[in-house]
Amino acid sequence: MHKHSDSIVLTLTLPEAYSESKTGTLLVQRGDLARVHQFTYERVADLTEVIADALTAFAAVEADPPIIPETQPPPKSQPRKQAKQPAPASEPTVDIPLKKGTKAVKISHLKITGGETDAAAYRQAVLIAGKLIEGKLWDGDSPIRIDDVYALAKKMKHLTERDLSLFTLEDFVQVESSPIEDERL
Repeated sequence: MHKHSDSIVLTLTLPEAYSESKTGTLLVQRGDLARVHQFTYERVADLTEVIADALTAFAAVEADPPIIPETQPPPKSQPRKQAKQPAPASEPTVDIPLKKGTKAVKISHLKITGGETDAAAYRQAVLIAGKLIEGKLWDGDSPIRIDDVYALAKKMKHLTERDLSLFTLEDFVQVESSPIEDERL
C-alpha cells in the first residue's frame, strides 16, 4: 500500500431522535477513495469498535482500489472488476458469516430482547444467526428475537448442523408471529 499525504476524514451520521433500532453510517474517506459503513449500536461506547471496523474495511479498499470507469475505461474483452456496493438505503443490513460466503440480513430481523445487549453480544447473535441459517432453521428473511445471547450460544455450542435438523427455530429464538398465527390464539 502506498502512502497518502491526505488525512482520513470520518463522517459519522446517527439518528436525531432516540429509537429502538440505533443505526448509523460512517463515511471513511481519504483523497478520492471513500467507503460507507452501516452499523447498529447499543451504547455510544460501541462507536469506538465501529470506527475501528470501518477503518479496517477502508484499508482493504485502499489496498485494492476499484477501477472507476470515467478515469480508466476497462478493456472490452475482460470483465470489469466491480466494487461491492452497499445495500440500498431502505434498511441497513448485517452480513452473517457462513461457511461459504455471507448472507445480508436486515438489521431489524435480528434483535436481542434480554440479557446483555452490547457490541460483543450482538457479534455473538450474528454467529448464532449463521448457525441457524446453516442448520436450515432460519432463512434470514423473517424477524427473530433472542432473549439471552450467551445462554443460547452455550445451548447451541455442541450442536452440529445435523443436530439442528432435530429442532425447530422456536426451540432457540422467538419468532415474529404472522397474522395467521394470531388468529389461532
